[in-house]
Amino acid sequence: MGKLSPDNHLSGSTTAAYLGHSPFMSAYEVLDRARASLRGEPREELDAVPVHVGNELEGFILEHGVKMLGLDPHEIGTHSRVTAAKHKDLELYYTDDGIIHVDEPVTIETNEAKGIFVMNDRGWMEIEGNIILEAKFTTTPRKPNDPPLYRGPIQVQVGMMVHEARYGVVFTCYGGREMTAHIFEHHPQTWAAIRAAVKDFEKHMADDTYPEPSDAGQAAQYFADAEIEPPAVLDDEAGDLAMEYLTLDERIKSAQKVKEDIQLRLMVKLGNATAGEAARSGRQFKVTWPTRTYKPKPAERCPKCMHKLKEAYPGGTSRQKTISVKEVF
Repeated sequence: MGKLSPDNHLSGSTTAAYLGHSPFMSAYEVLDRARASLRGEPREELDAVPVHVGNELEGFILEHGVKMLGLDPHEIGTHSRVTAAKHKDLELYYTDDGIIHVDEPVTIETNEAKGIFVMNDRGWMEIEGNIILEAKFTTTPRKPNDPPLYRGPIQVQVGMMVHEARYGVVFTCYGGREMTAHIFEHHPQTWAAIRAAVKDFEKHMADDTYPEPSDAGQAAQYFADAEIEPPAVLDDEAGDLAMEYLTLDERIKSAQKVKEDIQLRLMVKLGNATAGEAARSGRQFKVTWPTRTYKPKPAERCPKCMHKLKEAYPGGTSRQKTISVKEVF
C-alpha cells in the first residue's frame, strides 16, 4: 500500500533509514524530508518501474504468501485504506500492507525448498493473534542473507509495535520468478532501538538539529556551511589526531607498495596461466590473472561523405593489470 503515514514523524518506511540501515537514505535525509513536509513541500514520489509493479502486485504477493503458510487469504484485512495506524504512546506510524488474525496457534517450520524461513534459532515458530504482513517486490536476485534490514524486517517490527502484535511476515517476490516468506517474532532489543530512535527524532525535530555525524558523508551534511577564513584554532586532541592521520597515511602508502611488489612476483610465477593454486600452512589459495576481451569494431565513417574517420578495430584480448587472490575453503 502507498505511504499513508505523516512525513513529519517516523514511520514503518523511514525508521530503518533513521537507524542507519538503509543504503538509499540517511538519518539526515529523513529529518530533511520531515522538515520539508512541515514547510508544505510535496512528498517526492518514487517514479520507478519496480515500485509501481510492487504496488500493483501487492495483493497477489500477500495472497500467495499467506497460502504458502497454509493460511486462508480471505482472512487478510488491514487497519485502514485511508489512514495510518499510530503507536499508543509514541509519534510512530505504520501503513500496513495487510493483517491476518489467527485464532488458534499455528506452527510454521523453516522449509527452504518452499521459500519459508523462520527467523529464530529453533527453525519453527508458533504464531497466533494478529500477524503483520509486509509485501515486497524487488528485481534484485535473492541472496543468502535476505531480506536486508531496510527491506522489511525493521518495517514489520514497527508494525508489530504499533498494532501490539507478536508476529509478522515479510513476503518478497523476486522479479516474478520466486517468492519467499520470512517469519519474525517481536524482538525486544529492536523495539527498544526503535523507541529510542523515535524520541531522538522528535527531539531533533523540535530543536531543529541533527544527530552527531557517524561517517564522512553525514559530517559533510552536518557542517555544510563552510567558512573559508579565518582558520579554526583546534585543541591538543586535534593535533594528536592529525599526527595519527599522517602516520596511517604513510603506512597505507607503504603497504600498497608492498602489495604491488607481491602482485608482480605472483604475475611472474603465473606466467601465461590465467589461474594457479597454492598452499601454505594448511591453507589453500587461488590466484587469478584474467584477460579482457575486446569486441571488433567496424571503421567509423562520415554519414554524408563516407570518409573514414576511424580505422576498424579487429578486436583482441589483453591481460589485466591486477590479479585476484582468494582463499579456498
